[in-house]
Amino acid sequence: MVRILIADDYEAARRAIRRLLEQRPGWEVCGEAADGLGVVLKTAELKPDLVILDLALGMIDGLTAARAISRAMPRLPIVLCTIFFTDVLERESQEFGIRAVVDKSEAGTRLVSVVEDLLNKGLEYSE
Repeated sequence: MVRILIADDYEAARRAIRRLLEQRPGWEVCGEAADGLGVVLKTAELKPDLVILDLALGMIDGLTAARAISRAMPRLPIVLCTIFFTDVLERESQEFGIRAVVDKSEAGTRLVSVVEDLLNKGLEYSE
């Protein structure tokens, strides 16, 4: 079972992403966080196989959260799903340990395939 952690400050967005991901057999959302600090703490606690987070999170932003997560678990794939998508953000996000950036407006068509690609490349986290 692939375990995915979702972080977004909007409950409706978390719910939509959860529904999208849990349609895939063998995938489950193991937890949710509403802010950047919460996703860092829940990642350490739940040890998911992949994290999907928003850029605009409370407490600490998505990039700062990704950096903290990547330092603790460098092999853990992180996907940034944001309405603030730009080519520059996509390039610079790699410095924070983010493996892929998905524009929220395209999440319904791209997010599952991006997650699947990362998992198929053998990038899932293992201790």
